[in-house]
Amino acid sequence: GGKGLIVLNSSEKSYLKFVKFSGLNAPSKISLSIMGAINFYNSPVLIEDSIFENIYSEDALNIIRSEFEIKNTVFKNVSSDAFDSDFSIGSVSDSKFYNIGNDAIDVSGSLVKVISTSVDNSGDKAISVGERSNLQADDLKINNSNIGIASKDLSSVKIINLDIKNTKTCFVAFQKKPEYGPGSIEIKTT
Repeated sequence: GGKGLIVLNSSEKSYLKFVKFSGLNAPSKISLSIMGAINFYNSPVLIEDSIFENIYSEDALNIIRSEFEIKNTVFKNVSSDAFDSDFSIGSVSDSKFYNIGNDAIDVSGSLVKVISTSVDNSGDKAISVGERSNLQADDLKINNSNIGIASKDLSSVKIINLDIKNTKTCFVAFQKKPEYGPGSIEIKTT
């Protein structure tokens, strides 16, 4: 029932290792307009060997205008989006997403690498990429999602070694906002 965590404008990198976040909501200060349970704004962060579970906010983890690394981390039983990256640069590796109400990974205006990561049972999109983002992935597994990969608004998605199963719509690329153009998706196997 906690109200989450916000790290604002930190010049030093935050290190979260072996941390379990459970049963959180978004911070309650309305003036902050923060939607995530755990939030990093203009603050670099490394999250490793951690768990985000039973989260009831718009985003379990929201990273904005920050550099990040997420390694060997589990997101499970999240009511809406699991991980949201806005105007950030970073990577998600060796991580797992289970029972996500909306998007597992939601990227806007960001440069993100996803490596050896799996998504199982995402209510909307396993990977959502928008607003001129670039996402590169290698060894990505998607199962039981409504949409596997969505690329929109001049975003580019490049994936090597994708295993996608039991997904209603595997790929969508489109223009959502009039100020952008269409998205693109490129899939390769090795």
